[in-house]
Amino acid sequence: MTVYIALLRGVNVGGNNKLPMKDWREGLAALGLDNARTYIQSGNAVFESDRAAESLPDLITADIGARFGFTPVCHVLSLDQVRAARQACPYVPDGEDAHKQVHLMFIKGEIKTYDPDGLAALATQGEQFHMGEGVFYLYTPQGFGKSVVAEKLPRFLKAELTARNLRTVDTLIELAHD
Repeated sequence: MTVYIALLRGVNVGGNNKLPMKDWREGLAALGLDNARTYIQSGNAVFESDRAAESLPDLITADIGARFGFTPVCHVLSLDQVRAARQACPYVPDGEDAHKQVHLMFIKGEIKTYDPDGLAALATQGEQFHMGEGVFYLYTPQGFGKSVVAEKLPRFLKAELTARNLRTVDTLIELAHD
């Protein structure tokens, strides 16, 4: 069996697209996805399956749609893919809030547009970014919420993205080993 990590975009944000994690775990189990575990309320799950990765996002979102009335964007990556993305991260911040300074933005499907020069013109206060294989890395030393690059990113990188900070990525990798 392959260990997978599912990342949902836009659930439990501002009171919208409410998805209780307990219910989601039960839904994943009902779909035949084994040993489902979730992490925090933002739509992160680890599970095991013999199914092909390509079939899983549609399966998961169809179930959420049927049970909860909305269909979030769902990224499903193997544990190996997430581990490789984490290991390829070019930023190693220090300090108490280091985990909040680096975000991995997982890309689903094709990139429609990418303008690194436009993004570079917006970068201030030490912000940096790097395009990896299937992942856009963003370093925001002042915090993601204060980042102009993060705010304007959809104008310069048109793709289906979902972002996770370092702590979440590291925790999901750890959770996959439990």
